[in-house]
Amino acid sequence: MSTGIDVQHPLPPAPATAPTRQPATARCVVALSRFTVANGMTPQVKDAFVNRPHLVDVAPGFLGMEVLCPFDNPDEIWLLTRWADEPSYRAWHHSHVYRESHQGIPKGLKLVPGCTSIRLFERVCS
Repeated sequence: MSTGIDVQHPLPPAPATAPTRQPATARCVVALSRFTVANGMTPQVKDAFVNRPHLVDVAPGFLGMEVLCPFDNPDEIWLLTRWADEPSYRAWHHSHVYRESHQGIPKGLKLVPGCTSIRLFERVCS
């Protein structure tokens, strides 16, 4: 959830068992999640993403993830994940590993009511 590369928090190396990724131009499913932090904990949320446990990285069908924040509303977080197909995304989203991956959410985090969403898209091309 950074507006750029955070040199103070380098990304950990990808797991050795990470699957081979499809080229960025391949058709796939994109899950786009959005939420807005309500209580000034945006820096902690961003840090949690930077230091995430990378559990999703080895999920079947997972192709990649980006965390974005708009310049005009830095408390708004957009999470974009790419999947080989919709069943892969849904299997991850309903798994116990998905719930485990959210253990790093900062304690006390509050979100703006009505400012959360998850949508699925077909990626046609880039």
